[in-house]
Amino acid sequence: MFSDEFDEFRIFEENMNRMFEKIWGIPVNRSLLLPGERTTTGAIEKYRKPFIDLVETDKEVIATVEMPGLDKGDIKIDLTEDKLEISAETKQEEEKKEKGIIYKERRSGSYYRRISLPSSIDSDNSVASYNNGILQITMPKTEIKKKKPLTIE
Repeated sequence: MFSDEFDEFRIFEENMNRMFEKIWGIPVNRSLLLPGERTTTGAIEKYRKPFIDLVETDKEVIATVEMPGLDKGDIKIDLTEDKLEISAETKQEEEKKEKGIIYKERRSGSYYRRISLPSSIDSDNSVASYNNGILQITMPKTEIKKKKPLTIE
């Protein structure tokens, strides 16, 4: 959906802004792209970057993601052993008719977030639930293999 290069650039830009803020003592609010916009192959798309709490225990990594206003069918989750990618698109239309007044409202939005995980996880045994705008993803960690010395022949 979105390129890794853009995510790496956004992280680089945020780190540079923090560095300049420390040096000059004033916040740097300038971004090369407008907040909430991203460029992919020349197109600009609006999206929301959902807030994520990531907790690592001895046995699992748990992501809690705020994504209000969605149906669980709107959410797409892609997992690899070291990355979590969440995206969603929603379109809602509401119409009310009262005493000759027609009220119509449309809204649409997109969510996108991709993060690196702190440990390798087992994507086949991961589970997700969505309740009251909160997405929770529980990802069991894979076993860390011990170092094995290799003899040179």
